[in-house]
Amino acid sequence: MTIRLRAAMPHEAGSLGDLVKQAGLGTDGMREGIKNYLVVENDKGETIGTVGLERVEKDGLLRSFVLKKEYSNEQIFLRLIQRILLYCKEKGVETLYLLTKAVHLFEPLSFRPVPAEKVPAHVENTAHYKKTAEKDVILLYCSLQEN
Repeated sequence: MTIRLRAAMPHEAGSLGDLVKQAGLGTDGMREGIKNYLVVENDKGETIGTVGLERVEKDGLLRSFVLKKEYSNEQIFLRLIQRILLYCKEKGVETLYLLTKAVHLFEPLSFRPVPAEKVPAHVENTAHYKKTAEKDVILLYCSLQEN
């Protein structure tokens, strides 16, 4: 199966928000920030997921990473992350960050933990980080300049 990423369109905010809600994630600021979201499509052009990419200076912060249940398997997940890394690199993102409990899924893809005392201020000051970092998650980073 081919996986494609494309920028979300304003009219998709509602349906993508529903997808994010179904995954148990919050949608605060999603409608206003829809330009920061990517749509994940299968080879038939059907929406199978979404991911938010918040640009912070030269870096990016992934958020609301959701795949429909029937597409949630490790093989698709790995291919999707690889596509996201390539997309981000093409868009000039130098370092990609994400907050997750599933560290084991991202470590094979060159993501590494960021010690709490070394979180960059521009990441720490984002609304997503402030809201999510209080939960039992770890901040990971991946340098796209090394890949």
